[in-house]
Amino acid sequence: MAAEPWAGAHASAAAAVSVALEAADLTALAEADSTLLDGLREDRCESAARLLLQADFMLCATGAGMSVGCGMSTYRTYSSTGEESAARVGGSSGDDGDSDYAGPLYEALASAETLRLDPASFHAFMCSFFNDAQEARRTAGYRTLRAWQDCLFSSGRAFTFTSNVDGMHLREGFARVFECHGSKMRWQCSKPCRDEVWDLLLYPSFRFPSARPAKRRRLQEQDEAPSAEDSGAAAEGAAAEGA
Repeated sequence: MAAEPWAGAHASAAAAVSVALEAADLTALAEADSTLLDGLREDRCESAARLLLQADFMLCATGAGMSVGCGMSTYRTYSSTGEESAARVGGSSGDDGDSDYAGPLYEALASAETLRLDPASFHAFMCSFFNDAQEARRTAGYRTLRAWQDCLFSSGRAFTFTSNVDGMHLREGFARVFECHGSKMRWQCSKPCRDEVWDLLLYPSFRFPSARPAKRRRLQEQDEAPSAEDSGAAAEGAAAEGA
Protein backbone atom coordinates (compact mmCIF):
# COMPACT_ATOMS: atom_id res chain seq x y z
CA MET A 1 0.00 0.00 0.00
CA ALA A 2 2.84 2.38 0.75
CA ALA A 3 4.04 2.22 -2.84
CA GLU A 4 0.79 3.49 -4.33
CA PRO A 5 1.24 7.23 -3.55
CA TRP A 6 4.72 7.08 -5.03
CA ALA A 7 3.43 5.46 -8.18
CA GLY A 8 0.72 8.07 -8.42
CA ALA A 9 3.22 10.88 -7.98
CA HIS A 10 5.42 9.32 -10.67
CA ALA A 11 2.52 9.34 -13.15
CA SER A 12 1.54 12.86 -12.08
CA ALA A 13 5.06 14.15 -12.69
CA ALA A 14 5.17 12.56 -16.12
CA ALA A 15 1.79 14.04 -17.04
CA ALA A 16 2.79 17.53 -15.86
CA VAL A 17 6.02 17.51 -17.85
CA SER A 18 4.10 16.25 -20.88
CA VAL A 19 1.79 19.26 -20.66
CA ALA A 20 4.79 21.58 -20.47
CA LEU A 21 6.29 19.98 -23.55
CA GLU A 22 3.02 20.35 -25.44
CA ALA A 23 3.15 24.09 -24.75
CA ALA A 24 6.72 24.38 -26.04
CA ASP A 25 7.51 25.40 -29.60
CA LEU A 26 8.43 21.99 -31.04
CA THR A 27 6.56 22.32 -34.33
CA ALA A 28 9.64 22.08 -36.52
CA LEU A 29 10.80 18.94 -34.75
CA ALA A 30 7.38 17.36 -35.08
CA GLU A 31 7.32 18.03 -38.80
CA ALA A 32 10.79 16.54 -39.19
CA ASP A 33 10.17 13.31 -37.29
CA SER A 34 7.06 12.72 -35.19
CA THR A 35 8.52 9.47 -33.83
CA LEU A 36 11.55 11.34 -32.54
CA LEU A 37 9.28 13.89 -30.85
CA ASP A 38 7.28 11.17 -29.09
CA GLY A 39 10.48 9.56 -27.86
CA LEU A 40 11.85 12.89 -26.66
CA ARG A 41 8.66 13.65 -24.74
CA GLU A 42 8.64 10.24 -23.10
CA ASP A 43 12.32 10.44 -22.16
CA ARG A 44 11.91 13.89 -20.61
CA CYS A 45 8.85 12.85 -18.64
CA GLU A 46 10.63 9.81 -17.29
CA SER A 47 13.70 11.87 -16.41
CA ALA A 48 11.63 14.49 -14.60
CA ALA A 49 9.72 11.86 -12.63
CA ARG A 50 12.96 10.12 -11.70
CA LEU A 51 14.49 13.39 -10.46
CA LEU A 52 11.45 14.06 -8.29
CA LEU A 53 11.62 10.61 -6.75
CA GLN A 54 15.33 10.95 -5.99
CA ALA A 55 15.31 14.54 -4.69
CA ASP A 56 15.89 15.35 -1.02
CA PHE A 57 13.68 18.45 -1.08
CA MET A 58 11.57 20.45 -3.53
CA LEU A 59 11.46 24.20 -4.10
CA CYS A 60 8.58 25.35 -6.32
CA ALA A 61 9.00 28.78 -7.91
CA THR A 62 5.70 30.03 -9.30
CA GLY A 63 4.53 33.19 -11.04
CA ALA A 64 1.70 34.86 -12.93
CA GLY A 65 0.93 31.84 -15.10
CA MET A 66 -0.53 30.04 -12.09
CA SER A 67 -2.89 32.96 -11.39
CA VAL A 68 -3.99 33.37 -15.01
CA GLY A 69 -4.71 29.64 -15.12
CA CYS A 70 -7.13 30.15 -12.21
CA GLY A 71 -9.12 32.69 -14.24
CA MET A 72 -7.52 35.88 -12.94
CA SER A 73 -6.37 38.74 -15.15
CA THR A 74 -2.96 40.32 -15.45
CA TYR A 75 -1.93 43.48 -13.62
CA ARG A 76 -2.29 45.44 -16.87
CA THR A 77 -5.97 44.46 -17.05
CA TYR A 78 -6.62 45.39 -13.43
CA SER A 79 -4.81 48.68 -13.94
CA SER A 80 -7.49 49.70 -16.45
CA THR A 81 -9.94 50.07 -13.54
CA GLY A 82 -8.01 53.08 -12.26
CA GLU A 83 -8.58 56.75 -12.91
CA GLU A 84 -6.41 59.07 -15.01
CA SER A 85 -5.01 60.63 -11.85
CA ALA A 86 -3.28 57.33 -11.10
CA ALA A 87 -1.50 57.71 -14.43
CA ARG A 88 -0.26 61.12 -13.34
CA VAL A 89 1.19 59.57 -10.21
CA GLY A 90 2.98 56.85 -12.14
CA GLY A 91 3.81 58.57 -15.43
CA SER A 92 7.20 57.86 -16.92
CA SER A 93 8.20 61.28 -18.26
CA GLY A 94 7.09 64.84 -18.88
CA ASP A 95 6.32 67.74 -16.59
CA ASP A 96 2.92 66.37 -15.71
CA GLY A 97 4.19 62.79 -15.49
CA ASP A 98 2.03 61.25 -18.21
CA SER A 99 3.17 62.60 -21.60
CA ASP A 100 4.04 59.13 -22.91
CA TYR A 101 1.93 57.14 -20.50
CA ALA A 102 0.16 54.07 -21.92
CA GLY A 103 -1.87 53.16 -18.83
CA PRO A 104 -1.71 53.16 -15.03
CA LEU A 105 1.26 51.29 -13.63
CA TYR A 106 0.78 48.69 -10.95
CA GLU A 107 3.41 50.43 -8.84
CA ALA A 108 1.42 53.66 -9.06
CA LEU A 109 -2.01 52.23 -8.33
CA ALA A 110 -0.76 50.17 -5.39
CA SER A 111 1.16 53.02 -3.79
CA ALA A 112 0.45 54.93 -0.61
CA GLU A 113 0.58 58.14 -2.67
CA THR A 114 -2.34 57.04 -4.85
CA LEU A 115 -4.25 56.04 -1.72
CA ARG A 116 -3.75 59.58 -0.43
CA LEU A 117 -4.34 61.52 -3.68
CA ASP A 118 -6.93 59.33 -5.37
CA PRO A 119 -8.45 56.77 -2.98
CA ALA A 120 -11.19 55.87 -5.49
CA SER A 121 -8.65 54.61 -8.03
CA PHE A 122 -6.64 52.83 -5.36
CA HIS A 123 -9.66 50.94 -4.09
CA ALA A 124 -10.99 50.26 -7.59
CA PHE A 125 -7.76 48.47 -8.41
CA MET A 126 -7.26 46.68 -5.11
CA CYS A 127 -10.87 45.63 -4.63
CA SER A 128 -11.25 44.34 -8.19
CA PHE A 129 -8.15 42.21 -7.74
CA PHE A 130 -9.25 40.93 -4.35
CA ASN A 131 -12.78 40.01 -5.43
CA ASP A 132 -11.48 38.08 -8.43
CA ALA A 133 -8.92 36.30 -6.25
CA GLN A 134 -11.73 35.18 -3.95
CA GLU A 135 -13.56 33.73 -6.97
CA ALA A 136 -10.48 32.08 -8.50
CA ARG A 137 -10.97 28.43 -9.36
CA ARG A 138 -8.65 25.68 -8.24
CA THR A 139 -6.62 24.15 -11.07
CA ALA A 140 -4.76 20.90 -11.73
CA GLY A 141 -1.47 22.76 -11.37
CA TYR A 142 -2.04 23.43 -7.68
CA ARG A 143 -3.39 19.93 -7.11
CA THR A 144 -0.32 18.39 -8.76
CA LEU A 145 2.18 20.46 -6.78
CA ARG A 146 0.34 19.73 -3.56
CA ALA A 147 0.32 15.98 -4.35
CA TRP A 148 4.06 16.01 -4.96
CA GLN A 149 4.66 17.78 -1.66
CA ASP A 150 2.38 15.49 0.33
CA CYS A 151 3.55 12.22 -1.22
CA LEU A 152 7.23 12.84 -1.81
CA PHE A 153 8.40 15.71 0.37
CA SER A 154 6.64 15.54 3.71
CA SER A 155 8.28 16.41 7.02
CA GLY A 156 9.11 19.97 5.98
CA ARG A 157 11.07 19.20 2.82
CA ALA A 158 8.90 21.19 0.41
CA PHE A 159 9.09 24.96 -0.09
CA THR A 160 7.31 27.46 -2.34
CA PHE A 161 8.67 30.78 -3.60
CA THR A 162 6.04 32.81 -5.44
CA SER A 163 5.73 36.27 -6.94
CA ASN A 164 1.94 35.97 -6.89
CA VAL A 165 -0.05 38.03 -4.40
CA ASP A 166 -3.39 36.22 -4.62
CA GLY A 167 -2.81 33.89 -1.66
CA MET A 168 -3.69 30.79 -3.68
CA HIS A 169 -0.82 28.67 -2.35
CA LEU A 170 -1.85 29.29 1.25
CA ARG A 171 -5.51 28.78 0.37
CA GLU A 172 -4.64 25.40 -1.11
CA GLY A 173 -2.85 24.33 2.05
CA PHE A 174 0.78 24.74 1.00
CA ALA A 175 3.21 25.05 3.90
CA ARG A 176 6.42 27.10 3.99
CA VAL A 177 5.35 29.66 1.38
CA PHE A 178 7.40 32.81 0.77
CA GLU A 179 5.43 35.54 -1.06
CA CYS A 180 8.19 37.85 -2.28
CA HIS A 181 5.74 40.61 -3.34
CA GLY A 182 3.49 40.33 -0.31
CA SER A 183 -0.20 39.42 -0.45
CA LYS A 184 -3.47 41.14 -1.31
CA MET A 185 -5.06 38.90 1.30
CA ARG A 186 -3.50 40.79 4.23
CA TRP A 187 -4.79 44.30 4.86
CA GLN A 188 -3.96 47.01 7.33
CA CYS A 189 -5.89 50.13 8.26
CA SER A 190 -4.38 53.42 7.10
CA LYS A 191 -4.83 54.64 10.67
CA PRO A 192 -3.74 52.37 13.55
CA CYS A 193 -6.65 50.26 14.77
CA ARG A 194 -4.96 47.04 15.97
CA ASP A 195 -1.54 45.43 16.20
CA GLU A 196 -2.31 42.61 13.76
CA VAL A 197 -3.09 42.82 10.06
CA TRP A 198 -6.45 41.65 8.72
CA ASP A 199 -5.99 38.21 7.15
CA LEU A 200 -8.87 37.97 4.67
CA LEU A 201 -8.05 34.35 3.87
CA LEU A 202 -9.95 33.68 7.08
CA TYR A 203 -13.09 35.16 5.47
CA PRO A 204 -13.60 33.25 2.20
CA SER A 205 -17.11 34.62 1.66
CA PHE A 206 -16.10 38.28 2.01
CA ARG A 207 -16.33 40.51 -1.07
CA PHE A 208 -15.91 44.24 -1.41
CA PRO A 209 -19.37 45.65 -2.28
CA SER A 210 -18.06 47.88 -5.05
CA ALA A 211 -14.95 46.92 -6.98
CA ARG A 212 -14.96 49.85 -9.41
CA PRO A 213 -16.21 52.97 -7.60
CA ALA A 214 -14.15 55.32 -9.75
CA LYS A 215 -15.59 54.04 -13.02
CA ARG A 216 -19.15 54.09 -11.69
CA ARG A 217 -18.72 57.62 -10.37
CA ARG A 218 -17.42 58.82 -13.73
CA LEU A 219 -20.37 57.27 -15.58
CA GLN A 220 -22.79 58.78 -13.09
CA GLU A 221 -21.28 62.22 -13.62
CA GLN A 222 -21.66 61.80 -17.38
CA ASP A 223 -25.33 60.85 -16.98
CA GLU A 224 -26.01 63.86 -14.76
CA ALA A 225 -24.15 66.35 -16.95
CA PRO A 226 -26.44 68.63 -19.02
CA SER A 227 -26.55 68.05 -22.76
CA ALA A 228 -25.26 70.60 -25.27
CA GLU A 229 -28.83 71.62 -26.17
CA ASP A 230 -29.74 72.11 -22.51
CA SER A 231 -26.60 74.16 -21.95
CA GLY A 232 -27.36 76.31 -25.00
CA ALA A 233 -30.92 76.92 -23.89
CA ALA A 234 -29.75 77.88 -20.42
CA ALA A 235 -27.24 80.33 -21.89
CA GLU A 236 -29.89 81.93 -24.11
CA GLY A 237 -32.23 82.25 -21.13
CA ALA A 238 -29.54 83.91 -19.06
CA ALA A 239 -28.76 86.34 -21.90
CA ALA A 240 -32.44 87.23 -22.27
CA GLU A 241 -32.77 87.90 -18.56
CA GLY A 242 -29.70 90.10 -18.68
CA ALA A 243 -31.14 92.12 -21.54
